[in-house]
Amino acid sequence: MNKTITNIIKMALTDIIEKINKEAEKKIAQMEHDFELKKKELEKKYEGKKKEIDSDMETRIVEKRKKILGKAERLGEMEAKNSLLVAKRKLIAETIEKAIEELSRAKNLEDILAGMFKKIDLKDEGIVIFPAKGFEEITKKAMKNADKKFELSDKSVQIKGGFILKTDKVEIDNSFETIIGKQLVENLEIEINKLLF
Repeated sequence: MNKTITNIIKMALTDIIEKINKEAEKKIAQMEHDFELKKKELEKKYEGKKKEIDSDMETRIVEKRKKILGKAERLGEMEAKNSLLVAKRKLIAETIEKAIEELSRAKNLEDILAGMFKKIDLKDEGIVIFPAKGFEEITKKAMKNADKKFELSDKSVQIKGGFILKTDKVEIDNSFETIIGKQLVENLEIEINKLLF
């Protein structure tokens, strides 16, 4: 009887152990299944996050590239405008220089100077005219033609044409450089802007 009870207990224990093993295997299988589901869910979530991060990174790169290209374009435009401005100023300076040279060699230079003298609205007394170096005689003739009795200085000045007028109180620079430089620069800039732009 002892053996029978022992066998019964053994069988009962074996059945219990077998039941426990089956339950454990079921739970392990369920846990493995849940683990795989959770793993896939996390992988999917991670993949979504990765795509989101990649997309965000790509957007930032594209925006940064646009900013850099925009800045480069603006710098290029500024460089081109600066080059154009330098060329424009050079062209103006060359044009003015050429105009001064042509004016100082004009066949009717005496008439031009006489016209300048006629426009002087000051009394003849106390006015001294300093002629351009090399143009002393033509300046003297132009004053005579303009019927002006200014004093002609025996000292000439280093200008390309025209004259300097001096009184006790005033000095007027009627050199071609000043007249053309100041009066024509603005007009030349406007004309060159029209041509270039």
